[in-house]
Amino acid sequence: MACIRKRRNRWTLDYRDQHGRRRLEVVHPNTRKAAEQMLVQRLAEIGRGEYRPPREEKTFAELASAYESGHIATNIRESTAKDYRTNIRLHLAPYFGRTKLCAITPDAIERWRTWMRNRGVRSRTINKSHTLLSAMLRFAIRYRWASDNAAAALPKLRIAPTQNPDAPEEGNMLRPEEVRSLLEHADERWRLAIKFAVSTGLRQGEQLGLQWGDIDWKSKQVHVRRQFSKGRFADVKTRQSRRRVGLSDELLSDLTRWRLACPKGEHELVFPADDGGPLNHGILLRSGFYPALRRAKLRHVRWHDLRHTFASLLIAADVHPKRIQALMGHSTIRITLDVYGHLMRDLDDGAAEKLSDLLGSKTVASGAAPSQEQSISACRKMEAGVGIEPAYTDLQSAA
Repeated sequence: MACIRKRRNRWTLDYRDQHGRRRLEVVHPNTRKAAEQMLVQRLAEIGRGEYRPPREEKTFAELASAYESGHIATNIRESTAKDYRTNIRLHLAPYFGRTKLCAITPDAIERWRTWMRNRGVRSRTINKSHTLLSAMLRFAIRYRWASDNAAAALPKLRIAPTQNPDAPEEGNMLRPEEVRSLLEHADERWRLAIKFAVSTGLRQGEQLGLQWGDIDWKSKQVHVRRQFSKGRFADVKTRQSRRRVGLSDELLSDLTRWRLACPKGEHELVFPADDGGPLNHGILLRSGFYPALRRAKLRHVRWHDLRHTFASLLIAADVHPKRIQALMGHSTIRITLDVYGHLMRDLDDGAAEKLSDLLGSKTVASGAAPSQEQSISACRKMEAGVGIEPAYTDLQSAA
């Protein structure tokens, strides 16, 4: 029977594990209360069949090795896998190292976050490492190397807007007249690439990975299927990133002319390098985008801000948020609203009057029922913006 006894002047647990083997364990700190708490924990582990002798418990280093070879190598695409390995090597392994998994408690993780902040690591990077640590502990639980996920018990650190590279700054989103000036001052070699980015909202890697076969000339759409990033082609970020984006007649005409002059290569890229191969994003920025900004006397913005400009123009055109989500390739509507919700703050002007018109409150108050034409018009207003493809003509003519 399990019990607590003093052995050689130290409080010791005496119990049998799930295999019937007798175990003697000295507790730390060596107090009666600590021994009682540890005995309760050990009996619970034995009851679940999860007990592992302290000397056989996995360390973080062993978990990291197993996670890299058993999960990262088989389930994660190479570009992301490289980031994971770097994160483990720089931020997790130096601190946790040979720490037993049972010792990675919420308190230990809080101390690790303080250690990271003292080294000058940004909150966004700490949160990425925190997420990875949580995934690794879930992996450990699956193989019964750990009994709980301490990282999941702690909330992420708050991130200042300036630390989030994906967060748009209103001052960095170009107005229609600024887009026109940018295109006027862009070299002929790069003008269409810039115009395409503003008109479709594709991520830079998605645009550089675009092939002529991805353009459906009949339906006037471009199919986003892959990206070119860090020197290689890869699948897009998420399932929702595989999407269709509409093209205006003007943009299709520009693409038709560009196809004749476009450098030819084995990948048949829409925006290739001069030799027809994949285009390095640095060349696009240094040779095309940044010089055009300087000649147009515009503030310095990122290429990614062209994607934000596309979204802001959709919002200005009163496009439904669900449609914007589909066009941007966001995995959830929450992401769209978190990123661009502040730009939609003025879109509910007159909401009370519109609701009154929709319900027919005014006509009912005067004793008259809404006409059939009014009802049909109201229904059409409700249905507006539900589809996938937007009305691009006004948007892209502004660009």
